[in-house]
Order: sequence, then C-alpha cells, then structure tokens
Amino acid sequence: MKRISRAAGVALAALSLQACSLNPIGRPERGPSFGTEPAAAGSTEAPKRVREAMALERFDANGDGNVTKPELEQTLTADFKKDDVNGDETLDAGEARALNERLRQERNTSPVFDWNADGRLVYAEFATQWRTLFDRADRNRDGIVSADEMEGYGRDRTPKPLPKPEMSKVDPSRIVP
Repeated sequence: MKRISRAAGVALAALSLQACSLNPIGRPERGPSFGTEPAAAGSTEAPKRVREAMALERFDANGDGNVTKPELEQTLTADFKKDDVNGDETLDAGEARALNERLRQERNTSPVFDWNADGRLVYAEFATQWRTLFDRADRNRDGIVSADEMEGYGRDRTPKPLPKPEMSKVDPSRIVP
C-alpha cells in the first residue's frame, strides 16, 4: 500500500512539474530578456545585447544626445502625472497594474514596484529604477549622461585603490584588560 501511494505521489509531482511549463491562461509568452534585442527572423544567432543605459535616450528632452538630471526628473514627473488617472498623486493598485501591463509591451523597461508595500505607488517609488539607472550610467558623476556614457565607453574599469591601513593612536600601555 505504501508503494502505491508513494508511486502516486511521484506521478503527481511529475505531472505538476509538467503543468508548470504550460501556458494555460493564454497570455503571450514573454519575449527576450531585459537588455536583449531579438535576432532577425529565421536567424540562428543569439539576440544582440543592448546596453541598459540606452533606455535613458527617451529622457533627452532637447535632443542634444545628453540626458541631464533635470530632464530626467521633468520627463518622469510628466509620466507619473499621465499614469495617475484620478490625480491623487499616488498610483493605486489598478493604476499600477495598467502601467505595468503597458511596460511589459515596451522594450528595455521593467515593472514598477510598491517598495514599502503600502498598496500605493508614490512618485519616489515610481522614479527609483530610472534614478538608479541614471546614477549607474553617469560614470563621471557630473549630473549628465553623455552619449558615450550611454554606449558604455565612459566606463572606468580600473579598480579603486584601497586606503592605507593606519595604526591605532591608542597607547598600548594604557589599555585596561
């Protein structure tokens, strides 16, 4: 009897794993992962890697090829107001869900998160990922992401020197055990 129940359990587990690979809801399969560009139709080569900093191009308001911190904030503020349908300066669960569904369709974007899990998204949570991406791309920390930084050419790959160790300035004879 134990063998039969054990065999049934193993079979049930195998069927459960098989079911996980199916797409029963009918949603479209996810496309290539973040940061990749699909290969040409019929091509056998792997998708091309796209630099994530290139996603910052859309924040270049004046078209000069550089993205400044004020340009980033201005565009993010406009985007947030557009997604805040009821105008209460927060995105409720429905507004956030609609935004994330739209973001799933765009290339090189990731969903927004309610970081403090209070059921609403405020502007700071909305802008977090873009601010982080901007700071990572701004290699020389001048507040401007240039075209070279977007391409990744401005990256300094040399390791930073470690600070020299200093001896304690405490007199060892004065240490009380």
